[in-house]
Amino acid sequence: MEGLPNVQKISLFGIYPSTTVIWSWQYRGLDAEVDPVTAGGLLLTDPDRDGDGSYGIDAIIGRRNGVRITGLFPAGEGIPGNVNPDTGVPYTGDNQVRRQGVADGPQLSTSGLQFALADGSYSNVFHASFLSPPIDLDFHSVSPFPEGPIPPNSEPAVTFAAQIIALVA
Repeated sequence: MEGLPNVQKISLFGIYPSTTVIWSWQYRGLDAEVDPVTAGGLLLTDPDRDGDGSYGIDAIIGRRNGVRITGLFPAGEGIPGNVNPDTGVPYTGDNQVRRQGVADGPQLSTSGLQFALADGSYSNVFHASFLSPPIDLDFHSVSPFPEGPIPPNSEPAVTFAAQIIALVA
């Protein structure tokens, strides 16, 4: 738990098997007229950071454009449709988050956070460090899940933010 800010510590009487960090997160589209996207909720992570300062996300609760998030999509796999159309290789998520201001780096990696929604769609929000200037993007895939950001899929620019709000001990 070294390096965690002073946050409220709460006990849930054995509901969680170990210490859990609770984060509040949100993102919204940069151009509400083109693709009005808003998402937010809670992330649950292990308190131990990886070598690069990232926390592994264990669970997610929230909504995207009013649709309930049903859970994380497994790290190391790509959500349906999130495939490089030239190579056929899926873009995989890592479900990692960093605290704001850590080494002036982004909170998300280029692999990003990926989750499933109750309407059968999926999202992968990630930091596009390969663009100039670097920005956060939300690849949202919708049935029939064509490869890449072609309709009905979308990939709007977003602003992502997450902050630690509590520590469950």
